[in-house]
Amino acid sequence: MVKISINAHTLPVYLITGLLGSGKTSALKHLLQQKPIQEQWGIIINEFGEVDIDAASLSASQSNTQIRSVAGGCICCSAQHGLRQAIEQLLNVSKQTPLTRLFIEPTGLGHPAKIIDLLLKQIFSSPLSLQRTFCIITPAQLTPDRWQRSAVMRDLVTLADTIVLNKIDLSPKQDIQQALSLLDTLYPKKTEIIQTQYSQISLEQLLKTRVTPTLKIFSPPNTSTQEHTELNSLISKEVTSQLPFVLNCTQQVQPKTSELHSIGWVFSPQIQFNRTKLKIFFGQIEPILLRGKGLLKTGNEWQLIQWSQNSPSAQLTFEEIAWRQDSRLELIFKPNEQLCKPQQKLKSINTLEQQLHACLVNRNPTSPD
Repeated sequence: MVKISINAHTLPVYLITGLLGSGKTSALKHLLQQKPIQEQWGIIINEFGEVDIDAASLSASQSNTQIRSVAGGCICCSAQHGLRQAIEQLLNVSKQTPLTRLFIEPTGLGHPAKIIDLLLKQIFSSPLSLQRTFCIITPAQLTPDRWQRSAVMRDLVTLADTIVLNKIDLSPKQDIQQALSLLDTLYPKKTEIIQTQYSQISLEQLLKTRVTPTLKIFSPPNTSTQEHTELNSLISKEVTSQLPFVLNCTQQVQPKTSELHSIGWVFSPQIQFNRTKLKIFFGQIEPILLRGKGLLKTGNEWQLIQWSQNSPSAQLTFEEIAWRQDSRLELIFKPNEQLCKPQQKLKSINTLEQQLHACLVNRNPTSPD
C-alpha cells in the first residue's frame, strides 16, 4: 500500500515528458492501474493533432479521474493558453472533491521549460506544487548523433528529475550502454535513471521526494594517475557563504596545507547573474583558475558556462540550456606553489565572494524559491 502524504494547501503536479513514441501514454496507463481508490487524479494530455486519441484511450473505465486534452498545438508555446484553461477547468470541477494529483503529458515535439515556468508563476485559482519530472526515452532515441542534432531531446533530458530508459527489452546491450554513457556525461549528474519495459513506473517511484542534484566538484580534464590520487585525498566540507540565498556551498581543501583546491555554490533559482560582470569576474580570477563550470540564470533563461585554462583563448563561454532547479557555479584552482603572494589573496573565500556578489542582478530576492 502506498503511503499518502499530500499538502492540503497545494496540488502536486507531475510532468511526464518524452519524445514521440517513447511510451508516455503507456506510463500514465500503468500509473492509473496503481491509483489508490480514494484519490482524485487530473490528467492533461497535449495531442499533436486535433484528434484526442491518447486522452480517449485513457478515459475508458477511469473512476475518480478527470482527463482533459489540449489539441492542435504545443502547450509549451502556441497552445499554452489552452493548458492554462485546462488546468483551471480541472481546478473548478474539482472544488467539491479536490484533486489529489495532476499529471501533464506534453507532446513529444515541444520544449517543457515553458510549462515549468507557467506552473511556477502561481497564477491559478489554487496553488500548484511542481513535483518530479519524468523523461521517458528509449536507447534507440538517446544516441550521441541525435543528442547533437535535437535541441528538444536535450531539453527534455536536462529538465527531468528522473530518466526512464524504456523499451530495454527491444534494445541491444550496446545501445543501452551507449545511452547510459551519454547520461553519465551530463552536468549535473542525474539523480535517478530507471530502466524499464512497457513504461512500467511504480507509484512509489513517482511519489519520491524531488531531489536536487548534489553539488559535487567536478575533476579537471586530462588528470594523471597521480593527480587522481591527490584528488581522492582532498577534504570536502560544507561551509557558510556570505552571498545571498545560497542553498549550499562546498569547498575542497588539501589535507596537509589546508589550501583551497575548489569551491562550489548552489543558489536559489530566483537569483540572476549579469553576463558582462561574470566575464569581468572570470578575468579577475584567471591567474588562479584552472577550470570553471556552472549553470546560471541570466535573465529568463539559464546558461551553461565553462572556462578552461586549456582552451585556445581561455575565454568564458555561454550556452543556453533548459534548466530550472537552481543556479550553481564550481571553480577549480591552480596549485598554490605556482602563484605569487598577490595572486594567493585571490583564493580567499571572502575575496571570491565579494567579486562574485558584484555579478548578481537581484541581490536581495523577496523570498527563496
